[in-house]
Amino acid sequence: MSFRLGLLNPNTDHRHTDAMAGVAHAALPAGCEVVAVTAARGPSSIESAADTAVAVGEVAAMVQAHAGLDGYLISCFGDPGLDAARELTAAPVIGIGEAAFLAAGLVSGRFAVITTLPRGIPALEDMIDARGVLRRCAGVLALDIPVADQGADHPDTTTAIVAAARRAVEERGAESLILACGGMADVARAVQDAVGVPVCDGVGFGAMLAYGLWRTGITTAKVGTYAAPERIPYTGMASPTGA
Repeated sequence: MSFRLGLLNPNTDHRHTDAMAGVAHAALPAGCEVVAVTAARGPSSIESAADTAVAVGEVAAMVQAHAGLDGYLISCFGDPGLDAARELTAAPVIGIGEAAFLAAGLVSGRFAVITTLPRGIPALEDMIDARGVLRRCAGVLALDIPVADQGADHPDTTTAIVAAARRAVEERGAESLILACGGMADVARAVQDAVGVPVCDGVGFGAMLAYGLWRTGITTAKVGTYAAPERIPYTGMASPTGA
């Protein structure tokens, strides 16, 4: 029996979906399937709280539309809709943000985060604080380059990531790096080779976390926090529960 992973891209950029699907597929054992899904509507990239609010609903819709898969990977670093997705399925659901932080904690004492725009720094600091690892964070560095300009087909951006990564290591004492954008996933190994410290990619590692939970028979709890939503009627739209 093979593992089928739903890779859910909450924005509408098919280019990034395909790149992240490639990273996930390369990480998983042979025979696994990656079902790559791009949001049908919403922002082409997720940079703000307003973008995120729309993306959360799209994540829930993608889980509903692709029910029955063995695991799901929310492929936006802010993990939009993670709790909602876990309410809607018993299959393992992993966010690439949480996966990256877990990886960094396993391989280093201090990590630095490299993100896209400066406006995202406070939200990332809140995310790090919520995970209880703020004291281990050597800093959050912004490239001032948007999500749309990330990935292997933007070599100038990769050069900027490497430069920021070196500053984080040399000036701030970072022992590992987290690239806080799914669009950066396909350059993570190149950055690691250039800088010489672990680069924790939440796409590849997150895919393996979902696989590991499935392979060991660990499902999402359906009592308490992640119990199925109450069957409340919705007005003007379909209910997530079909009520």
